[in-house]
Amino acid sequence: MRIAVCMKAVVEPEARIELSAAGELQRSELRYELNEYDLYAVEEAIRANEAHDAEVTVVSLGTEDVVQSLRKGLAMGATNAVHIKTDDDLADSAASAAVLAEALRARQPDLVLAGVESDDLGGSQVGVLLAERLGYNCATMTIGVEIPGPDAKEVKVRRELEGGNYLDIEVALPAVLTIQTGINEPRYPTLKGIMASKRKELVEMTPAELGFGQLPAARVETVELSYPPPRELARMLEGGPDEMVAELLRLLREEEKVL
Repeated sequence: MRIAVCMKAVVEPEARIELSAAGELQRSELRYELNEYDLYAVEEAIRANEAHDAEVTVVSLGTEDVVQSLRKGLAMGATNAVHIKTDDDLADSAASAAVLAEALRARQPDLVLAGVESDDLGGSQVGVLLAERLGYNCATMTIGVEIPGPDAKEVKVRRELEGGNYLDIEVALPAVLTIQTGINEPRYPTLKGIMASKRKELVEMTPAELGFGQLPAARVETVELSYPPPRELARMLEGGPDEMVAELLRLLREEEKVL
């Protein structure tokens, strides 16, 4: 069985986001890490590898900032990695899915895993758009996966629904599953795994090598980037408990209008 995992490098949550005078994002000081949702997808693929001797390929699209995340996937136990190199991040989900689909098409994976969403944009679109491009079946919000065996023609999937409900279905392969957090407990790469990752294959390619004379036109336009407006200082309430509760309720109803 061949499994591919689509990964994205996102800006670390504690990184300081700065804009230039022209409102452009200053990227030089940003640090990147593996998207949390994709981390669970990598772990699920590696568990399938351990159970059924599957081949696991981690794939990422972007600048050199994604290499560290790919190396982490290899250190966790992925078989090989593919880096589709671009000069800039592709924020548009449709463009990203189009390029990723062409990279995966030649490998013909039986199963493609991807995080439900990314920590930075949270669009939840790349996985389903990728399935449409490849002509694969698709199940979203996957919280459980059961692969009967290495020659399986379908997988059993548990999907998370609203209100704490779940849906158990069978999905015919080939398929794309978007993975929800909590499906497993991702492992930490061991020293042995880190050293082994340096000997594993990391293929580099460009969109041009995949048949794109130029990158697909973005369907989402960034109109403006700006800092949040400064917040007012905290308001301290005075008086006894009953007086403060009454004043708080008045503020929430009349001024903040949240009640």
